[in-house]
Amino acid sequence: MGMPERGARGGPPACEPPFAAQLRAMGVAVEEEIYAYATTGSGLAGRAARVLRTARCFRERLRRGQFDIVHINTSFDTKALVRDNWVLGRLRGASAKIFLKFHGSDAWLLETRQPILRLLRNGLFERAAGVGVLSSEERANFLRAGVPEEKLFQVSNVVVTNRSEGREEFLRRWNLPGDRPLLLFIGRFIPAKGLLDTIRACQLLRERGWQFLLLCVGDGPARADAEAEVERLGMSDSVRFFGYVPEERAAGFYAHSTVLVFPTYHYEGFPLSVFHSVAAGLPIVTTRIRAAADYLKEPDNCLWVEREQPAQLAERIAEILHAPELRASMSANNRQLAQRFSAPAVAQEHLEISKRLARGS
Repeated sequence: MGMPERGARGGPPACEPPFAAQLRAMGVAVEEEIYAYATTGSGLAGRAARVLRTARCFRERLRRGQFDIVHINTSFDTKALVRDNWVLGRLRGASAKIFLKFHGSDAWLLETRQPILRLLRNGLFERAAGVGVLSSEERANFLRAGVPEEKLFQVSNVVVTNRSEGREEFLRRWNLPGDRPLLLFIGRFIPAKGLLDTIRACQLLRERGWQFLLLCVGDGPARADAEAEVERLGMSDSVRFFGYVPEERAAGFYAHSTVLVFPTYHYEGFPLSVFHSVAAGLPIVTTRIRAAADYLKEPDNCLWVEREQPAQLAERIAEILHAPELRASMSANNRQLAQRFSAPAVAQEHLEISKRLARGS
């Protein structure tokens, strides 16, 4: 199994270790090899060296042992496409079946007419025995691109509910007020996640008399613009930035906030900010995108909002804040839904796929 390096951030570092541990608990022999690296600023030469090292490590593992499946956690984007082709090319002749699990996919790459990218794309799908995607939208995209239906599997991620400290301890730790709603935005700060839309929606809420605190948890290239927007709108007393918070500490934000506000339009397949909120029983306002659209229903689990619509986003947040009974029902429904993403359920799902691939059926 190709795993992210210790210290890497994003979806796979959170969901793949408990998945591998559960497979072992079920009697499956799993060996791990680093496939995605924590460092990103090493330049072209450094990234090329990592790819070469990764291919060499996988090839040596396959030479030394007997494996049924090579399970690679990756993403379907341009950089990963080049890396995956190189690594899989070095594994030619291996008897193990290759399963690619895409933690997000760029639909543009499936539609491109650029000859080199099309060649790489088609070569990747030819070498893989199975392709796992995290949503029905992605599955439809891959089918339209010509990927054989028998190779495509819609799968899930493990969502772990981390234990959180009590509410009073959480509020003291982060110096937060206990007398007003806490609106949570958490994730990688890139423009497509919708942080600026969230800040602008909160400015509209404040104009209507709402008292709240927006908690911005995470970091990334969009942070500077977000902080500048808060300053421009005079929102400093209603918005706080916390930077990157490790998973074990982030559990408190999911457990003790009032609502998750996450108007993303990024191409991730299974937005973990949404599904960690599901596991914590947190009411949600989000976009109808990818796996969220597959598993969440309105108003049982969330309220939907269109992308890049701050006014509509403000209305939906206010709708939840106005209705404590709606928040209570969402919380109960989301905790129940989270059982579908337990480690035993997801591991069994993947194990059945692996058995099919190993049999060649």
